[in-house]
Amino acid sequence: MAVCALLLAACGSNAPAPAATSPVIARVASDTITLAQFNVRYLSACTSIKQGGGACTGGAAVTQVRAAILRSLITDTVIREEATRLGLVATPKEIAAEVAADAQQAGGMSALQTELAGAGGSIAQLQDEISSNINEQRVEDVFAQQRAAYVEQVLATGASFTATAKTYSDDSGTTGTAAKGGDLGVLTAAQLKTYDPAFAAAVESLAVGAYSRTPVHDAGGYDIVMLYAKTAAGWSVRHILIYAGNPYNVTDRPGWFTEELFNEVDQLCAANQIQVSLTNAGGNPCTLARPSPSPATQGPTATPAG
Repeated sequence: MAVCALLLAACGSNAPAPAATSPVIARVASDTITLAQFNVRYLSACTSIKQGGGACTGGAAVTQVRAAILRSLITDTVIREEATRLGLVATPKEIAAEVAADAQQAGGMSALQTELAGAGGSIAQLQDEISSNINEQRVEDVFAQQRAAYVEQVLATGASFTATAKTYSDDSGTTGTAAKGGDLGVLTAAQLKTYDPAFAAAVESLAVGAYSRTPVHDAGGYDIVMLYAKTAAGWSVRHILIYAGNPYNVTDRPGWFTEELFNEVDQLCAANQIQVSLTNAGGNPCTLARPSPSPATQGPTATPAG
């Protein structure tokens, strides 16, 4: 079900605690997930599904949506724990500031509430999304730095830049360069000006045959840039991108980061630190099989959350 995959990738899990005590439906290490948090997502998801012409009633449909929401809550709790360990967790003040900015753009809080309701959301759902997005962006950025440093180590052993790009670059998709060994082709002076300034400066500073020995932090994430030719026409460039986009989009979560999250969940399951009491959901990751990682997802393993 496509909507369930979207929910897993794009929903957040850090809504401020409700005023009244809400029953705990799952535990992840030292954190808890409450029924109130679950209901925020469930109501929003069902409204969106109905608005799209789908159904959120009936045994199988309800179970599938509930399972997707539970999985996303567990995944985002793992991310929040890692953000907390790193001292990067989203604060209530940061969340409130983003809500206020959205309200100002919408024409006031009342207008924002109306706009959210029309899309199947609420202020609580917006807070949930904002906090989870902040946490994921910050954690993924740290992991991306580690992965880029690891790729630099691979290259330092004399590995082929082209082969390494095919294995590790996140510049993929139908228009990406990963399958072409990171080859961007010839960039003219005019074209280079359209790139992130940090990327352009790295290209201009390289000698032919050299690559950047420190990853370049640009709008796409962490780039390792290689200049393989220079002519009057321009610079012939290859690159290896480790995604950590700014602004970050959780729907672009790279496979290697998803694999890091899977690994952390596996460790928590092995230690019996994920318990689920919610019924009619079936989203407990400790009872679900997952596919083996592809070679492209391999790389350094981040330090697990403590």
